Amino acid sequence: MFGAGDLNSPEPYGLTSTEKAIVENKKTIDQTDKKVNKLQSELRSVKQSLDGIQSIVEGESQKLNKISRDIVQDKSQADYNKEKVESNSDSIEALRSQLSQNTQNIETIKESLDQLVNTINAINKAFVSRDDFKELLTAIEKKEKVQPKQQAQKSNKLAQKTNYEHMQDVREWFKKDYFTQAIPVIEYLIEKNYRPAENNYYLGEINYYRKNYKDALHYFKTSMMLYDKASWLPKLLLHSAISFENLGDNTNAQSFYSTLVDIYPDTPEAKEASKKIKN
Repeated sequence: MFGAGDLNSPEPYGLTSTEKAIVENKKTIDQTDKKVNKLQSELRSVKQSLDGIQSIVEGESQKLNKISRDIVQDKSQADYNKEKVESNSDSIEALRSQLSQNTQNIETIKESLDQLVNTINAINKAFVSRDDFKELLTAIEKKEKVQPKQQAQKSNKLAQKTNYEHMQDVREWFKKDYFTQAIPVIEYLIEKNYRPAENNYYLGEINYYRKNYKDALHYFKTSMMLYDKASWLPKLLLHSAISFENLGDNTNAQSFYSTLVDIYPDTPEAKEASKKIKN
């Protein structure tokens, strides 16, 4: 009887409707508190889990950042290596091209040398023979014996100038077609063995212009045997071919025209030779 209306009693009784409502609310509040406490406990557990996950994520993020940096560095190194390889490839290709060009140049030089050798062989066959040359030297020696005083006087007069000065005179006379004046000086220089290739060429040209074609061929041959790389060689070959043509030897003439065109294609003499071949 005395416990009736006690709201704190576990099993309250004798309650008014208001008191009953209070008790129910209290129970509801207690249940709610329990749920809240449970939720708070679960939240703490979830927060702890989240903190762990966050720590893991941060660790993995650092690893990913390091991997990303390594990838960027590797890509940069790869790009550098690629550029270096491409640069080396260009250099190797340039060297290959240069080697190929040098090989072609060597082949061209070899062909030119072969052609020059063939030309010299053709000239040796076509020009005055060695025996004829010896006979000519013998005749000259006899002539010198017959006229020793005249030769001595001539030599003394020519000795008043140096060989160099005589050579300058010869070149000037040759330009002006003063052949008669030039011949004795040329012969004197040949005797002195001073620029014999050039002086034999001048004697060949003088005889060519005077239409003494056999003599011209003899001097042309001597000049070329002494110096086969002279600047006057294209003209020598052309006038040799024309000399053969005028002597009726068209076979050798054709051979010399062709040789001139093959070895010295860019010279005016080669153009004239080409016209001769067509005709």
